[in-house]
Order: sequence, then C-alpha cells, then structure tokens
Amino acid sequence: MSRLICKTLFVCTACLLLASCGTTGKHKSHKPQTTARKVQPVRISHIDRTQGSQELMLHSMGLIGTPYKWGGSTTATGFDCSGMIQFVYKNALNVNLPRTARDMAAASRKIPDGKLKAGDLVFFNTGGAHKYSHVGLYIGNGEFIHAPSSGKTIKTEKLSTPFYAKNYLGAHTFFTE
Repeated sequence: MSRLICKTLFVCTACLLLASCGTTGKHKSHKPQTTARKVQPVRISHIDRTQGSQELMLHSMGLIGTPYKWGGSTTATGFDCSGMIQFVYKNALNVNLPRTARDMAAASRKIPDGKLKAGDLVFFNTGGAHKYSHVGLYIGNGEFIHAPSSGKTIKTEKLSTPFYAKNYLGAHTFFTE
C-alpha cells in the first residue's frame, strides 16, 4: 500500500511540476516587430502635366544605355528601377519621390489603364520580396522605360511583352490633373 501511495505522490508531483511550466504569465514575444510603413503621398499640382511629361521623357530617354546597378541612383553608378524613377523626377521636375517601387506605389494615386499618360508609373510584380517589385516610366504608345535587371541597361519595353504583361500590376500617377 505504501508503494501505491509513493507512486501516486510521485505522479501528482510530476503533474504539478509540468503544469507549472505551462503558466500563462506575461512573456515578451520573440516575433520580430514590424512597424507599419508610413509613406507620405506625393502630388504634383504645381507643374503643367504636358510640360512635366515632356521633361520626364527627355530626362529618361537620356539614360538609355546606362547600366543597371542594384541600389544605384546616379549616372555614375548606374540605376535600379526605382533609382532611375527617383532620379528622373528629381532632375526633370525637382520632385522628391520615395526610394523603392513599393513606397512609390504607396505614395502615388492608382489610375485606370485607360487614363495612362506619359510620365505615369507602371508597376510589376517580378518575383521580388514585395508585391510592387519593379517600376517603369510610361512614355506613350504602350511603351515604358526602365532599368530591367542585373547585366542589362536602361531601355524601352512594350507593356505587351509577355513577361511584363503577365506581371503587370497597374498604373499610378503623381499628377493631380
């Protein structure tokens, strides 16, 4: 009988110890905290749309042949897609844009494809870490200019090119019209 009591006490003690390990006190989460990205909208109302579009196209066309460089944002280093857009808007219109395609999409206004005009941005999901992983500048006639990828240079492309048509997310603008 005493052996039965010892076993029972042992089991009860073990259960109490295990139960105490599972208490629900306040614990710090080990999950990495993500902060919500706050991107200020950018609106261009102080520049005539037609004149602004022409300036953007002139500046962007002057970059054709410039090498792609991930993280690049100058003619000396080369450009990635968003670095090129940021550079062109700054130099053509003196407008500061966010640095990444994702933040440019958040700061701009989505427009229907039927309203797409030269100087607007076209966005793509090309398999990057974020939905808006690639951006180009629409230049009219179904074409855009962009810095495509490593080993390539800034060039024009048709929106109907199968790769870009498949990965197209939509058009955005900074102009208020």
